[in-house]
Amino acid sequence: MARRHGPAIAIVDGDADSAQIAEFERDRRDLLRRGIAAGGAAVAASSIPLLLSVRNAFAAQSGDLGIVEHAITLERVAVLAYDTLLGGGLLDPSVTRVVKLFRGHEQQHVDALVAAMTALRGAVPAKPSGVKDIDAVVKGIGDVKSQADVIGFAIELETAAVAAYLDAHRNLRDAGLLQTSATIMADEGQHLVVLRLAADTPPVPNAFETGKK
Repeated sequence: MARRHGPAIAIVDGDADSAQIAEFERDRRDLLRRGIAAGGAAVAASSIPLLLSVRNAFAAQSGDLGIVEHAITLERVAVLAYDTLLGGGLLDPSVTRVVKLFRGHEQQHVDALVAAMTALRGAVPAKPSGVKDIDAVVKGIGDVKSQADVIGFAIELETAAVAAYLDAHRNLRDAGLLQTSATIMADEGQHLVVLRLAADTPPVPNAFETGKK
């Protein structure tokens, strides 16, 4: 197993081919050059999401059970991340309301996916419990020091979710699961619009939301 180490993230080879890794590296370097602007503050480079590993976890699955399992973990990580951000005491009342709303949405996603897993007679994965589990999806929650950082981190979290669900659609077979995942992905896209507005960046920069930078 080959590893590539850098100051912000480590890429662990999985089922990705060299073209995917090259594309990710180009995006990562561009972000490192520009920083992630959020409300006039630059979010630390360590908050760049592990998009390659998140996307591979979905795209590499060959069956519905595996995809739903990873989706449950992703959504539970989102709930845990929003709980952590809410508990940091960094948010004004208006942003607190938005983050609480998004946290509630993520929990509803969890509930729907757990119900789907139960219907498939699969095993529901263990709940994430700490920063390490959040860092497996989006690094840097421990570096969040301001409201601008919170917004920037949330943008990265939602971007990772959109990317993952987009790739999941390649392999999902059940029509009901396709519908559920599509509506979840649309909701994550709505979250991105609100967060980008809060960060004073273009709310809809592209005609097609793909989870890429």
